[in-house]
Amino acid sequence: MRALAAVLTLSLLVPFTTLSAQELPPVKPGDRVRVTAPDLGIRKQAATFEAWRGDTLVIVADSIMNFPLAFVTLLEVGRNRRYAGRGAVIGLALGGVGGGVLFGVACANDAFLGDATGTCAVVGAVFLGTGGALIGALIGAMSTGTRWEEVPLDRLRVSLVPQRNGRLALGMSWRY
Repeated sequence: MRALAAVLTLSLLVPFTTLSAQELPPVKPGDRVRVTAPDLGIRKQAATFEAWRGDTLVIVADSIMNFPLAFVTLLEVGRNRRYAGRGAVIGLALGGVGGGVLFGVACANDAFLGDATGTCAVVGAVFLGTGGALIGALIGAMSTGTRWEEVPLDRLRVSLVPQRNGRLALGMSWRY
């Protein structure tokens, strides 16, 4: 009867929770993370992710730190970004506008090319816009930043933990 009750309880909980044995966390060992656990006095503690051990988060800051997931209210992982695309767009815009104005003014002041002012402006915009895009992409590729992404923490977590005697133990934690 106990086994039937346990199986029934587990089968009712599974759709609303995740089995940690089947789910890979979105962080890997060596990733930069920030941990917030207000009950422990921790606010956005920057560290290196070490491992998940059951319902415990293991990180390395100055030393190895273990946090029960029940106390962790926010976990963020840092993703490095490069800004090559953004730099190319900014360089294209600045180079294009600058080249159009510069070449347009230069052609308008030249009596020989005075009728081709619009053409000169377009040529200048394309020429300096292309150069600006290339330079902007190079500068953007060398610039890096960190985007912090929140790691979802389940409110109710169910895990199956293998025991030394060959049996499985059911572990549950509730985060409130």
